[in-house]
Amino acid sequence: MAHKKIETIINDKIHPFTLNEKGKADLAQIIRKYPYDLLVECIDIGVATYFHYDENGKLIQDSVRTFLNKLGGIAYNKSRSPIDQEINHLKNKGQSIFRYWDSKKADELLHLYVKELALYGWSEQMILADLQGESSRMMNNAKNWSTWVDIIEHWINEIKHWSDEDTVTISQSGSVLPIELFNGLPNNVCTLCKQINASYENNLYDCAAVMMRRLLEGLLVLSFQNAGIESEITDKSGKHHISLDNMIKNAEQNSVLALSANTKKDMALFKDLGNYSAHKIWYNCTQSDLRPHILKYRAIIEELMYKSGTKTVS
Repeated sequence: MAHKKIETIINDKIHPFTLNEKGKADLAQIIRKYPYDLLVECIDIGVATYFHYDENGKLIQDSVRTFLNKLGGIAYNKSRSPIDQEINHLKNKGQSIFRYWDSKKADELLHLYVKELALYGWSEQMILADLQGESSRMMNNAKNWSTWVDIIEHWINEIKHWSDEDTVTISQSGSVLPIELFNGLPNNVCTLCKQINASYENNLYDCAAVMMRRLLEGLLVLSFQNAGIESEITDKSGKHHISLDNMIKNAEQNSVLALSANTKKDMALFKDLGNYSAHKIWYNCTQSDLRPHILKYRAIIEELMYKSGTKTVS
């Protein structure tokens, strides 16, 4: 039954042309390999990508042939895991922007990069956000194939040492952000949380305010990436993020991000405190500036940890 439906859908799409016997045989093999809903989606993708029309608006037969030849490949790519799809996207991107590109070598390096991130403890959402965000921007900025290889190999080597024991222990007791909130999260997030606590506990309130702002901004960026809408917080070049002020304004109105009302209301407070401590010559942050708002900050950070995919519901 599904076979007939898919064949009928394709014949309707390619009208006035029809599938010949070879086309039907090739299609039968595809139908046996992939589920119905996936094939329907792939047909729509193929039509949008490969159909072309003459000046009279009539479907060109060669474009139909191309569509039929590509359908199996579209289905194969769509059936792969989201991470494999993103790796394939990066490989195609590299091939299009660099004069020389070794697709096989690139595939090996990207899969090794993903493997190291997973071994370190990154979730699939975090890895996807990285591939779509930082890895994609790095490719845009790399001058050529050799530069890209050098950077990705450097990244892989760095990840292997992320778990090395710190030479300096950050002594803190979870005064701002409870230890159980960030324990086991990626090292960069843990380190920022520890520095915030340690700064506050040692009366370094300007330091605490600046680090609180930094963690807020970092998790907010990751949240946009995780929601697949990072383009809303990048400039026209697509290479740089907009200011935290404008990022927060977007987040307050963003229905995809869907932040809670309290988080929308309170984020700007910690942006301002961090800015004052970093940039105002005559201002020094005090405990009384931070202490009344610690619970608000903890609630914001915990929400953004989940929104960013840094923390997952157990």
